[in-house]
Amino acid sequence: MKSVLKEAEMLDLKDAREVDPNGTIDFFTFKKLIIAQNSLLYGCYKLLYNLGMKLAIYLYPYGKSFQDVVEEITELIKTDWDVQIIDQGVNSFTVEIKNCVFCHEIGVPCQLFFGFLVQSLKKSLPENKNVTYVSEKDTDLPHSHILKLIWK
Repeated sequence: MKSVLKEAEMLDLKDAREVDPNGTIDFFTFKKLIIAQNSLLYGCYKLLYNLGMKLAIYLYPYGKSFQDVVEEITELIKTDWDVQIIDQGVNSFTVEIKNCVFCHEIGVPCQLFFGFLVQSLKKSLPENKNVTYVSEKDTDLPHSHILKLIWK
């Protein structure tokens, strides 16, 4: 984490003891941290995906319903994006991501967010379920994706 803070020129946060009473950081700080992380991990898409999975554990250590996670993450990152579950099957969810904050506003690959969604779904399912995903860009909307999450 120290290397990410150093890359973002925000080492002063390392020793910060005061926490925002709302438990939030501003979008500019969030963006700087994500860009710094991407700079250090440039081209390491699998690692970014795994970091997204860790982020899901960090944000929701006790688990939540997948629907609640999707709703909360959309509200938590305040920007012009939208994440919605557009279809729910017996063993799948289809998620639409419009104006993806990661690839559009921050300019980093979406694997971090895909990993976050996969792990969030996995934590909401009974044990021993394997979750995979298929992603396709929405050709009608730039910086938008349709992600199909499937579990077995």
